[in-house]
Amino acid sequence: MTALFILLGAVYAIRVLWVYFVAGMRLIQVRDAGALTPAMKVFGYVSLAEGLVLDFLVHMIIGTLLFMELPAKREYTLSRRLWRLSNTDNGWRGRLALKIRVGLLDAIDPSGLHRG
Repeated sequence: MTALFILLGAVYAIRVLWVYFVAGMRLIQVRDAGALTPAMKVFGYVSLAEGLVLDFLVHMIIGTLLFMELPAKREYTLSRRLWRLSNTDNGWRGRLALKIRVGLLDAIDPSGLHRG
């Protein structure tokens, strides 16, 4: 039963991280359109900080377990690891990273390709 709770907690953390990612990408679009108000900056930048903390934790704990490797030097976000693996690893890690990146991140990123 404990393993199930850990798995559900990991899935929930990843889902929440994705929600922060979607919000952050929308914030970038609003900023680039010149429509970012002071109130949006306050809420948005606080949310970005929260998302970065969560990203770091998910990357270090869940990402390490998922990909069965320690993060590379100066690799602080899961996005950065997904980008690196999907472009440099021809094995199962690279295929999994590409599947996650394409399935969850690329279409949300305003550029159409999430580079991490």
